[in-house]
Amino acid sequence: KKHSNKKRNIGIHSTHIHISTMTLLRSSRPVQSRLSAATRQRCLSTVAVRGDPKKGLLVASPTASFRLMSTMAQTATSPPTLSLASLSNREELFANKNNENKLLAPRYDPSLLSAGIVHVGLGNFHKSHLSAYMNDLFNRNSNCADTQQWGIVGAGMMSFDADKRALLQGQDYLQTLVEQDGTSSQASVLASMIDFLPVDHEQQRHSELQETLSCNPAIKIVSLTVTEGGYFLTSQGNLDKQHGLIQHDIQRPEEPKTIFGIMVKALRHRYATGMAPFTIMSCDNIPHNGNVVKNVVLGLAQAQRKAQELDKDSHGNDDKNFLDWLQNKVTYPNSMVDRITAGTTSAMRDHVEMTYGYQDAAPVFAEPFRQWVLEDKFCAGRPSWETLNYDDEDNNNNNSVPNLTNAANISFVEDVAPYELMKIRILNGGHASLCYPAALLDVEYVHEAAGHPTIGPFLEALEEKEIIPTLPPVPDTDLMDYWNLIRDRFSNPTIRDTVQRICYDGASRQPKFIVPVAADALMSGSNCNNKQVNGLAMVSALWCRYCQGTTESGKAISPNDPQWDRLHALAQRATAATGSQSPSSVWLTGLPDIYGDTVGTSPVFAAAFDKAMLLIQSQGVEAALKDYTATAKQSSDSIHANRAA
Repeated sequence: KKHSNKKRNIGIHSTHIHISTMTLLRSSRPVQSRLSAATRQRCLSTVAVRGDPKKGLLVASPTASFRLMSTMAQTATSPPTLSLASLSNREELFANKNNENKLLAPRYDPSLLSAGIVHVGLGNFHKSHLSAYMNDLFNRNSNCADTQQWGIVGAGMMSFDADKRALLQGQDYLQTLVEQDGTSSQASVLASMIDFLPVDHEQQRHSELQETLSCNPAIKIVSLTVTEGGYFLTSQGNLDKQHGLIQHDIQRPEEPKTIFGIMVKALRHRYATGMAPFTIMSCDNIPHNGNVVKNVVLGLAQAQRKAQELDKDSHGNDDKNFLDWLQNKVTYPNSMVDRITAGTTSAMRDHVEMTYGYQDAAPVFAEPFRQWVLEDKFCAGRPSWETLNYDDEDNNNNNSVPNLTNAANISFVEDVAPYELMKIRILNGGHASLCYPAALLDVEYVHEAAGHPTIGPFLEALEEKEIIPTLPPVPDTDLMDYWNLIRDRFSNPTIRDTVQRICYDGASRQPKFIVPVAADALMSGSNCNNKQVNGLAMVSALWCRYCQGTTESGKAISPNDPQWDRLHALAQRATAATGSQSPSSVWLTGLPDIYGDTVGTSPVFAAAFDKAMLLIQSQGVEAALKDYTATAKQSSDSIHANRAA
């Protein structure tokens, strides 16, 4: 490159080369296509730039450029890709492992595992939760045939599932799980998934998935993480029989296109041929998830029978008997699942390569904390998950006392509901409450929002004053201690969970995490005024302000909801409401499917919403949050003073 008639050069160790060659490393696509970002960074980090600070120029030195290419060839040797082949060569795969960066390789042979679980929806949460639990169980009982029968087979219905399959197939379905908080970091190679069925997202026949569920008696559990929107529910929580895909499965049950239609067809075949049923286990973060999936499956089967006038199935069996079997013999355990898990980024891929010395196209980063509370209802058996709560010595001695320092945190209980409600309201409700003010203030990450001088105190006051008081007692749990744990988890800086992710699909999340809390507060009988829903109404107002489409700094907010067009139009109208119209009469009344009757028609909630909207629009987000926090503090001080008196 020419600059003031002088050639600029840079030094690599004792060798000097032309900067034009270095430019290849920085920007040339052919070179970049062969080098990962982490490898390029290592090469760049070896460059020592020499310059004259007075002239601002790099000192020239005539040296052959080819020496850089030689250095690049040595430095840029690609590390091994995660695979079964590299896994068998531990010295190669873990060449860069050191004592400070803990990396746990499987202590079991993945080739000895056989399929026992089909999991639909291979997102990062599944990997950090069920897949990680199974990996731990295989490590613990590496030579136990009873354990080895529970290998996971992945499945999916969508185009992104096909992309995920193509990505993971290249590394034999292995993935790295990195568990981090502010003080610790540990990684594990997960080998608990042994296959990923082809995804027929174009023709939507899903023949391999149908055959596996129908004809393989070894499949004893079908687990799901298909998100809240994947259950085809109406606003009342029933099966949406008018949805196009559900209508197809009702009218053409032999050619299903949804996972629920496929499961009904498979179970119908199992019933007709005398094969044992499988358990359907929802691992999604929805209230009463087992009851939800049971109602969807039964609702679809009943609708099919009615539409097809099925008195007998294709094998001559009474179809009503099948419905009874579906209701009474198939099991649908309720469960509460918990682990904050981030979406994969290029920085995470680079971290794995730089830290552990191999390439993983789909690493998963999560917090160390995890929890699973579930009903012990498995019609065809289940893995011995409870053994993960005990250390090896306790397990060998059949000690019934859990090792409380163990992080497995699995509980089998008669009633999941109290744990589920606690988690959904305090954690998910907390996420749903902090995300919109954070987005409007251009805060990028959840941990930054939790530590924000205005958002943090607002969330603290909201949890203490309005969310936690709506919860019933939870066995062996102090609710304020649980909130303190959640607050610390929100503050974890290593997960880098984005505010944008938490803001997504508010039309599904608000009626699950915020509106029921407001409904309970309004019906509690203790609300003679709107003080106990002011904060919850503020959250709704902030969501409305978010849906207007710009942050307070004027930055555009990209559409972030499947119903964005509808929400954006309503939010614009609510902002412009004047005269006889109020913001609440537009927003709350315009979203009856979200707010329902108790909240959507409540004059107490409407007044609190309008007050919050006025504050946000006239004084800004921070001023509105501070007003609520100060009022909540005054109320608490008054209560404490009265108690003291």
